[in-house]
Amino acid sequence: MINKLNLVCFHIYYAFSHLACRRVLKIFYFGFDTFSSILINKFMHMWNAQQLFEDLVAQCQEAGILGGTHVAIDSAAIHAYEKKEPKRKSELTGNSNWGVKLDTFSNKVKWFGYKLHLAVDAKSELPLALQVPPAHVNDADEGPALITLVAAKFKVKFFMLDAGYDQMKNYETARRVEAQAIIPLNPRNEKEPPVGITSKGTPCCSMGVPMTYWGQEKERLKFRCPHATGKVDCPLGMAACSTSNYGMVVKVDTQQDLRRYAMPHRESRGWKELYNKRTSVERCNSRMKTYLTADQLHVWGVQKVTTHQYMNAIVLLASALAVLRQRVVTAA
Repeated sequence: MINKLNLVCFHIYYAFSHLACRRVLKIFYFGFDTFSSILINKFMHMWNAQQLFEDLVAQCQEAGILGGTHVAIDSAAIHAYEKKEPKRKSELTGNSNWGVKLDTFSNKVKWFGYKLHLAVDAKSELPLALQVPPAHVNDADEGPALITLVAAKFKVKFFMLDAGYDQMKNYETARRVEAQAIIPLNPRNEKEPPVGITSKGTPCCSMGVPMTYWGQEKERLKFRCPHATGKVDCPLGMAACSTSNYGMVVKVDTQQDLRRYAMPHRESRGWKELYNKRTSVERCNSRMKTYLTADQLHVWGVQKVTTHQYMNAIVLLASALAVLRQRVVTAA
């Protein structure tokens, strides 16, 4: 199995990772488009691409390449050149459809095709799981499935996702697998926060000033009087709220609202540092679309497109293993 696996990965690597392979293929009188279609058809019948991908993930995990404790999830637009179907039929077949999303500059982008949803290890920037729904499927609907897939193989502590995944089901799924979802609040999903609580879950003191986050205790967030911590100079001092020299303390149970309350607290430096790790999935998406062929489809139908994306992900994993093994050989 290992020899066959290495052989397949070797051919896939050279077929997809370098533009020079197109010149090599011409020697055998194959166009690149024809070759990719033939390879995918044979791959679907001879091997299970998903199984090969999962085997490589397991090998990378055993080799210590993957961390698995911090996982970033995001989607990328994949353009398709298929015959357009009515939306009702596309929902049944799972084939391509029209999709709309906002880019980095809040410009509306429209395309016809699919979405590539990736769950990526933040340490190595390698894919751990993927889904390929039609472009019209909402990002948040794919979150629970990816979280569950990754959590079945790794002991994940944090899942980092963008505001497009800001729905309660993603927070609940992450908590169910004993992890924390790090997701910015989407203003479109926002409702008026409870009285005395800011939109990001910080309680306010009797003067209406946001209290100071002071760590967490199990499932609870701890907040202290902002005057006691030197954040504000309250005219009433600490005595107006508490007789203690420590100042008033409020502890919030995160279970009462998994979306609004996160551990660590949303407005803490720790939360922001965790969310910054989400850029790992953006870089992985970029590699698959820019240097590989994730967004250069020459096949049609969701099954073949999914196989195509697995093959691109396989290249990244096989390359990481090859580099590690080469380093071991060189060191020896």
